[in-house]
Amino acid sequence: MKKKFAVLCMITLFITCLHPFFQVVQAQEAQINVEVNPNLELFSVIYVLAFNGSDSFIIAPEDYVNDVLTYFAPYKEHEAVEYIRKILDKSYPYYHRDSVIMDLSTRLVALDYLPNETNLGDLKPLAEFAKESNFMEFYKAHEKEYAEYTSSIKPYLLGVPKLHREFFGHAAKEYRVEYSYSLRIRAHVVFQGGTAYCIDYIYPVKYEEEKIQDVVAIFHEFTHPFVNNFLGKTYKLFENKSYYLDEIKNQLPMTTMYDSAHFGSFIQYLNEVLTESLAEYFALESGVPQESVKYRTLKLSSGLYPLEDFLKEYKYFEKIRKDNETLLDYAPTMAEHMGEWATPENISRYFNKRAPVMGLPLINRGTYLGKIVIVYGTQNPDKSGVEYDKKTAEELREFLENSFIIGYSNAPKIIVKEDVNLTDEDLRGNLILIGGPVANEITRKLNDQLPVAFVHYEDGWSLKRNPSAVEDFGAFLLTPDNLIELPLNSTIPYDESMGVLQTIRNPWNEKNYIMVLAGLTRYGTKNISKNLNFIVSYKIFGGNYTELGFYKQYKG
Repeated sequence: MKKKFAVLCMITLFITCLHPFFQVVQAQEAQINVEVNPNLELFSVIYVLAFNGSDSFIIAPEDYVNDVLTYFAPYKEHEAVEYIRKILDKSYPYYHRDSVIMDLSTRLVALDYLPNETNLGDLKPLAEFAKESNFMEFYKAHEKEYAEYTSSIKPYLLGVPKLHREFFGHAAKEYRVEYSYSLRIRAHVVFQGGTAYCIDYIYPVKYEEEKIQDVVAIFHEFTHPFVNNFLGKTYKLFENKSYYLDEIKNQLPMTTMYDSAHFGSFIQYLNEVLTESLAEYFALESGVPQESVKYRTLKLSSGLYPLEDFLKEYKYFEKIRKDNETLLDYAPTMAEHMGEWATPENISRYFNKRAPVMGLPLINRGTYLGKIVIVYGTQNPDKSGVEYDKKTAEELREFLENSFIIGYSNAPKIIVKEDVNLTDEDLRGNLILIGGPVANEITRKLNDQLPVAFVHYEDGWSLKRNPSAVEDFGAFLLTPDNLIELPLNSTIPYDESMGVLQTIRNPWNEKNYIMVLAGLTRYGTKNISKNLNFIVSYKIFGGNYTELGFYKQYKG
């Protein structure tokens, strides 16, 4: 539940901060370091003690949290613990605590190990805690756990300085990835003394793909200041393309309203698009699997919808570039091409062709209009099944309400209704349908239009991809070891716990959306409702099978 909560609350942040100044070096060999930073983990350990191991920002494995609570038990009332408990009190809004954690982490990575520092000011209690508790003994006892993650990240980053020099003409002297193992710290970058610090956190990974996505996020952070510098010199070439931002404000009104750091002005939005597209291009050049980059492009194109075209642009630039030519030299051509991709007159059409349909726009639209209707089916001849789906709907409503209260200040009204009681107004709104075609009348009516359709056989039901219902259908199988792009005609296995989440434009009002949460059994419906994902077009989940995918709807 914490992980789903974090995804919903943090989706609008696009994992970056902007920094106006940095120092660079021209040609010397840059150093790459990846570690769990002792100061960050000291802070994280104190945080775990402050909230007794139970808080939405704590992300360490349960056995690690228990180790913290046991090892540091004599210090649970230490002045440092009281200090963290005070400045990050649970009564503060989520976004405020997130910001305080990020700011404190920025200060900590720039310092030597705290007990070795002087003039610490308000951080002095943390240094005293480290001395008195012998924190480094605990840290060293867990270094193998930290290294299991960090050692697999560094090889991908070795080419970062070379790529920065090729595209921007300069690089940092040193690149450092500073992780927290226990505490969720929003990824961001700081330049100081010629060193780039990417501050991040390690989430206990179930899938190797999560590490790969983290690698691309690190490329993103390290590239942000270079793009800042680039746009400082070239923005005049791009400023008449602000209709790209106008369209995203129209499509995702709540995201753009609450995330002013990335959508507050066109230069901020363009900065984010350029940074992410360059990060993905650099990741491909550094050996990140093509499937992983394609998946990330599609996932983020709901908000950063020109990503695909910018990736093509860099490939073209590499093909025609002259010796020592940088992106700065190519900027006029890139701005010209951006004006050809879309105009103010056809920007909505362009958006629909580039941005996959997914759950995030439904959440945005429903919040903007103030209402989302969850619809459970009453058609199941087994009335216990109807009651089961009703309970699933009520649990989903409770989860969404709790998420919205923290995520937005003007939460929508979330209503649970039976399928037979929908009004014409309801039907044209933003809906979440609970149950498949046997259980839910609305799902039955839509089944032929669903990208993942329910197919009836003599001995039961199965799921089948229906790519003709949409455009640009892409399917990915997520395994513990890798991400595999699937043939669209491959078989989806059967398991009674199998459920599908899928979002489409509402056929009764295409400005709005419908999400279907349905299983091959009532248990599959419950299962998928507990394993939501708002940044894919669809998700099939059950047993040992996880399939994620994307599609678009732009005809008509």
